[in-house]
Amino acid sequence: MLELHKVQWRRGGSDFRLFVPRLVLKPGITLLVGRNGAGKSSLLQLLATAQFPTEGEIRYDGLTVDRDLPSIRSQIGFVPTGIELYEQMKTVKLLHYLAELKGGAAQGELEQLMEAFHLTAYRTSKIKTLAQGVRQRIALAQAWIASPAYIFLDEPLNALDSLERLHFTRFAASHSRGRTIIISTHELNEWEAWADRVLWVDEGKPQYHGTIREWSEGLSLSVWSGTIDADTYRLLDPARILTVRPEGDSFQVRILGSEVPPSPQFEKQPVTTEDAYYIRCRSITQPGNVR
Repeated sequence: MLELHKVQWRRGGSDFRLFVPRLVLKPGITLLVGRNGAGKSSLLQLLATAQFPTEGEIRYDGLTVDRDLPSIRSQIGFVPTGIELYEQMKTVKLLHYLAELKGGAAQGELEQLMEAFHLTAYRTSKIKTLAQGVRQRIALAQAWIASPAYIFLDEPLNALDSLERLHFTRFAASHSRGRTIIISTHELNEWEAWADRVLWVDEGKPQYHGTIREWSEGLSLSVWSGTIDADTYRLLDPARILTVRPEGDSFQVRILGSEVPPSPQFEKQPVTTEDAYYIRCRSITQPGNVR
């Protein structure tokens, strides 16, 4: 369990400040969501001990960085965005090197990770020769070395194809028991079936932290879907349209609205995790849309 108490951090050369008054992150998968520049990556770096708070304290099952930094880091797996791997090294050598930095891997663990992340065919390939998607899978695999208790992933699905994205979300879910996994992502719907909680950050402050079911409940805006003609489409508020797909002379539209349908052709739809994000972001600039 992670506990943050009055944590503050300032980005050098800017006015940005991350401030977390009180937050408890439990085992399972927590989706870290927010706009670009909201503080998601900064928070992950603090949790991963790549940065340190200017004020406040983070506890890792009672351990703190001022007294227990080596022990904490041995229990962390971290994949930042834009991670750079040693391009001259071969896949298997790189994983062995990273395992040594973490105090060693269990017998057969690296072979199992290479198989799990579909890397066996690239075990003797130099990193510089590999496609970006393969490099991303190597970065993700190293996060699981030594079976860490805390895993922090910044946009982990980047560069992965659709099959690998699905494979990784399932892998993370199946290996989340007893681990605190924090995933910064814009692909909310891809994680919807696997995540336990959502942490929403805006302008450097947590705005919501709760279960993924509660995230999509209690919203005063609803989601509607319908197929309409061009004249009806022109009457809609563009700011409320979620998606639109042309179908001949008609348009298939998903749109935000009140409890009353925008027009008779629309039917009410379940609110997805991503829909809820749009509604909550809208509430920041237009208070009253979300309870």
